[in-house]
Amino acid sequence: MTRHDLRDDLRATLTLALPAVAQSLLQTLVFLADRFFLGHHSAAALAAMQVAGPLTWTLQSVFGAFGVGTLAVIGRAVGAGDRRLAASALYGSLIPAVGLGLVVGIGGFIGLDLLIDLLGGGGSAAVHGESARYLGVVLPAMPLLFVAMVCTQGLQAGGDTRTPLAIALATNALNLALNAVLIFGRFGLPRLGARGAAIANVSALALEASLSLLALSRPGASVSLRFDGPLDVRDGMRRVLRVSRGAFGERTLYHTGYLVYVRITNGLGPVAMAAHQALLSLESVSFLSADGFGVAAGARVAQRLGADDPRGARRAGWIAAASSASLIAVVAVGLYLGAEPLLRVFLDDPAAVREGVRAMLPGAAVQVPMALSIVLLQSLRGAGSTREAFAIAVLGSFVMRISATLFFVRVLHLGLAGVWLGSGADWIVRAGLSAWRWQLGRWSRVKV
Repeated sequence: MTRHDLRDDLRATLTLALPAVAQSLLQTLVFLADRFFLGHHSAAALAAMQVAGPLTWTLQSVFGAFGVGTLAVIGRAVGAGDRRLAASALYGSLIPAVGLGLVVGIGGFIGLDLLIDLLGGGGSAAVHGESARYLGVVLPAMPLLFVAMVCTQGLQAGGDTRTPLAIALATNALNLALNAVLIFGRFGLPRLGARGAAIANVSALALEASLSLLALSRPGASVSLRFDGPLDVRDGMRRVLRVSRGAFGERTLYHTGYLVYVRITNGLGPVAMAAHQALLSLESVSFLSADGFGVAAGARVAQRLGADDPRGARRAGWIAAASSASLIAVVAVGLYLGAEPLLRVFLDDPAAVREGVRAMLPGAAVQVPMALSIVLLQSLRGAGSTREAFAIAVLGSFVMRISATLFFVRVLHLGLAGVWLGSGADWIVRAGLSAWRWQLGRWSRVKV
């Protein structure tokens, strides 16, 4: 491997990663704006996001696991120049996206009050009410979310991260504008609080799904819904679901553990809940930036394997991981040094600010392990090695996160700082395990 090869790989990785990072940062902007608006609307509205946010993210991640198969199968098809398989896999992903979206949306809406109580939102009538108003709008829109996710991953698997960025610019602008109007009741409209944020979110999702489907309807593209010739949608769906099974198990375990983690956090009371939500808002800059590099890594790995280049696939994963870690290290220093003023952007309560400042040190310290694990796990998924990712999730997210958080919070009584120490233990374990498995290289022999 020459220096020229490394330079070419870095350029190819950054070409894919930077638009994906920009798209993720746009999502971060909307996430932060949601919390900013809701935090200044009422403390209950912001605390409600500590219930509604983890729940919607869990549903999105667990039931969107078939998107892992979309990325792996379409990416390999593009690398091999097989447009028929790419189109078959795309249709084979959209069909379960709609079906699962309907099941999840209807089921979640029916069990709304139970879900809020399970996550600890029942302790405050105000928080419960705001959570219900938000989720009552967002849950029925799950089909829109799942379709938009599959379309985005289809475009990214084909090496197109610029179109999703352009779509994100339009949809996030709509979301921000509607947030400002509906949460506070501008232009004579009623103040809707959390429900207004939900309406803004769903409106943006509808636009994103529509524009993404339109982008995938371009004839002649490497990944397109328009293909001249017969498609084997059943085979495409079978391939996607076969790869996605491991991802579904991984995410189910991860988010089961995460919801237990949320329940422990919410048991610390409304002040800690608000502080935790503000910290998550700040950490989202790191998390979603790393996720952007993960998108590039997964697509590059899948395409290199499709072109029968396992060495190039291994190199692509490491380059994306190193690039992500370098960026996130700078972000982590900024978060730690600017902890108090940054938290005051989201929090008016001095007690919540103090709680957040105490938890910032362990939070900032594990940003680099978090970045490494996100990118390398996405590289494993892009290779179709979802069983390895599943095993890492069991040991890190499920075993380590829950046990460490319980120890720091319930035994050492460290409060919110203990919550973030528990999260850090999880990220460190996952980073070590994912680096070991990636270097071992067994993922290169997985068939999709």
